[in-house]
Amino acid sequence: MEYLITLAFILITGLVIFIIVIFQRMQKKNEVLSQIAILTDELDRQKQENIALRNELRAIISQDNLLFSSIIRLTSRLEPIEIARETIGFLNNYLNAPKIALFFLDEKEKRLNLVAHYGLNENWLPKLVYDIGEGRIGVTAEKRIPLSPNESEVLRIREPYPFYVPDICYPLVYQNRLFGVIAFNRHQNLDEREKNIVGVVVRIASTALQNTLSMAIMRDLASIDPLTKLYNIGFFKDKLSEELNRSKRLQHNLSIAIIDLDNFKYFNDTFGHQAGDQLLIRLANIFNKHFRDSDLIARYGGDEFIVMFPETKKEEAAKMVATLLSNFRMYDFSQSEKKIAFSAGIATYPDDGLTPSDLMKNADKALYEAKSAGRSRVMMFYHKVEKI
Repeated sequence: MEYLITLAFILITGLVIFIIVIFQRMQKKNEVLSQIAILTDELDRQKQENIALRNELRAIISQDNLLFSSIIRLTSRLEPIEIARETIGFLNNYLNAPKIALFFLDEKEKRLNLVAHYGLNENWLPKLVYDIGEGRIGVTAEKRIPLSPNESEVLRIREPYPFYVPDICYPLVYQNRLFGVIAFNRHQNLDEREKNIVGVVVRIASTALQNTLSMAIMRDLASIDPLTKLYNIGFFKDKLSEELNRSKRLQHNLSIAIIDLDNFKYFNDTFGHQAGDQLLIRLANIFNKHFRDSDLIARYGGDEFIVMFPETKKEEAAKMVATLLSNFRMYDFSQSEKKIAFSAGIATYPDDGLTPSDLMKNADKALYEAKSAGRSRVMMFYHKVEKI
């Protein structure tokens, strides 16, 4: 009996040991399978990362190839306006910038005038003229160093135009010679790669401008409105100041007229901005034919023009502008229900002001009175504005 009990104990003990061994082997097998699964997941992750890195490398190589080809195009340009446009297009491809603008320094190295842009409102363009040291663009030109938003805040730079405030500005400089400024807007600061790209583009554009044989063309571009080909307001102010000094010496009258189109917004909304641009171009041609060779015509704003009449009394200038207004019925501008006409204000030296700013301010007041009186008329400025 004892023998049987001992044998049973041995069998049970052996069975328990066998079960324990089998369980340990299964546990080790599960651990091995778990480790294999972890390794498999890690290999899949590494594979996906490698694919992403290869794709990123291909994109960088493609961008570098595009960068190289763009640099070749930029350095091959012979005209300043082509260099300006190529530079804007190049930066537009590489930067997430909703607005980019390029300004050239004028002949007298006093003002910066817009010559090429991306994303700017067309109505802003004629008024975007900066004196050296004015706003972020003018300070960039004056100091000849790039400006970031933080640096602009530290310097407490005041902007002259509330409708346009650039974030980042770079000067176009070659061997201390200033050609202009590139300005753009960004929601984020530039990373190191973007800074390097902008730096390369700025240096190449400056070198291309230095090498161009068309410096006279560049000076003209800085004085001309790109749409209408009339003079821009910066050039007009310079000439007005010169002519005013001459009038003071010779004791001559000098008159100016500010002309503002009536119903231009309606025309733009009805026929589109492209048709509006074509209308402005046609009006510029009409103004050139109507006024005398001695008169100076410039684009003042989106649908505003300004004319200077040297050695001309107020009544004579008003008569010329009124004749132009009466002749407008001869031109078939469109099938619009509202006819294209204009309102105008006239001011004259010395009666209405002794400085360019005073004359322009008072001509603008007369224009406002013409608009308030029903439009499509010419008003002369007096201490009390009178209708002609």
